[in-house]
Amino acid sequence: MEESPSADHNWSNMPADVLTTVFGQLEFPDLSHSAAKLSPLTSIARYFKLWRRGSCSPPLRHLQLPPNPCLVYTTVGAAELFSLADRNTYKRRTPDPPIRERNILGSSQGWLVTADARSELHLLNPATREQLALPSVATIEQVNPVLDHAGGLEGYELSFYDATLPRKEYEEPQPYMLDVLRDVLYLKVVLSCDPSSGDCIAMMIHNPYRQLSFARVGCDKRWNWVTTSFRDSEYSDCIFQDGAFYAMNLLGGIHRYTIGGSCATRDIIFKDTSPYMAHNVYISRTLSGDVLQIWRFTGYTYREPEEPHTTRIEVYKADFDKQKIVAVHTLGDDALFIGHNHTFRISTKDYPGLLPNHVYFTDDAKYWLFDGREGRRDVGIYSLEEKRVKDVVSPQHWLNWPVPVWITPSFTKILK
Repeated sequence: MEESPSADHNWSNMPADVLTTVFGQLEFPDLSHSAAKLSPLTSIARYFKLWRRGSCSPPLRHLQLPPNPCLVYTTVGAAELFSLADRNTYKRRTPDPPIRERNILGSSQGWLVTADARSELHLLNPATREQLALPSVATIEQVNPVLDHAGGLEGYELSFYDATLPRKEYEEPQPYMLDVLRDVLYLKVVLSCDPSSGDCIAMMIHNPYRQLSFARVGCDKRWNWVTTSFRDSEYSDCIFQDGAFYAMNLLGGIHRYTIGGSCATRDIIFKDTSPYMAHNVYISRTLSGDVLQIWRFTGYTYREPEEPHTTRIEVYKADFDKQKIVAVHTLGDDALFIGHNHTFRISTKDYPGLLPNHVYFTDDAKYWLFDGREGRRDVGIYSLEEKRVKDVVSPQHWLNWPVPVWITPSFTKILK
C-alpha cells in the first residue's frame, strides 16, 4: 500500500539546496516563519536563525515574484520592515553608519538610498545588509568643498546656477555644514535596476532648481551633470523604463533621457500641462504601457494645524497624441505606491493583502520634513473610490526620523 503524505514527515532533513530553492518562492514574512519549522539541529536552520537575528544574509538568489511591499522605518541600529502581507514588523540590523543618523532619499529595486552625516550617499539593502558607496558629494557640479586651515574638510559651498549660457549665478554661493548640505541638496534618487544585476545607473534629482545628475553604480567616480536650463528642469519625479529615464517636472512635462557615456540625450515627449507648479507630483507606468501622473494635495487639520496631511490624490493618464492629461477615476485591481520610493503600481491579484484602487503614500514634503523632524509622519492609504485616507496601521509606530519609505525587499546578493 502506498504511503500517504503525512505532516509528521521531517522535511527539515531535506538537502539545504532544495530547501533554499523552496524558500526562494516565499514572501518575506513566510520566509521568516518557515525557518522556525526546521529542526534546530540542521545546518540550514542555524543559518536561518542567524538571518532572523540580522547576523547574516539569506542564502537566496532569486524570487519568482517580488515580495509584498514593506514600510521601512528605523530604530537604534536597525531597520524595521513592516510587511503588508502579514502586518508584522521584522527587524534587520544594518551596517554603519547607523541608519538612524541618515537621511533616506530613495528606494528602488529593494535598495535604500541614504545620506550620512557628511552628506555622502550610500545604497543599502536592508534584506541582505549589503552596502555600496555612490560617488562623493564633492563631485556634484554645483558643490565645492570648504577646507579649514589644516586642510581638513569643514563644509561645502552650494552654487546656484543651471546650464543656461552664458552662465549666470542667480544668488551668491551658500555655505553649509557637512551634515546640513544633505537637507538642502538632495531631493530623490532612482535606480535603473537592482545593483546586483550590474550596469545600474543612479539618477538624482537635486538642488539648485531640481536638476538631474547621474552615475553608474560601482563604476563612475563622479556625478555626471545633466545640463538643462532652469526653465526645463524643476523635476519632481523620475522612473526608468525601456532603457531610458522618464523625468516629470512640476508643470507635468515629461522628458525622456537616454544615457550614453557621461552624457544624457533629452527628448521632450510631453509638454507642460499644469498652469501652476505642484510640488507633490509623481510619474508611473501601467502594465499596458500607459503613463500616469499622480497629483497629491496636502492640507492642515483642526486637530493638527501645524502638520500637513494628505487630503486628496488625483490620477491622470498622459495622452501623448493629444498632448493632454485625462482623469483616471479607478485603478481597477492595481494599487499605487508614492513617496521617496520609485513610484510603482502593483496588481493586487498577485498580492491579495493589498487594497485595489488605493494609493499607498509616505511623507516626502521636502521642507517640512527637515523643519519638523520630530513631527508626525504623513503615512497612509488613499481610497480613490471613497476619496478618503486610511491608516496603514493604528497606532502608527513611525513618528520620528528618518522618514519611512516603501520598499520591495530584494534577496539577490551581489556576486563578488
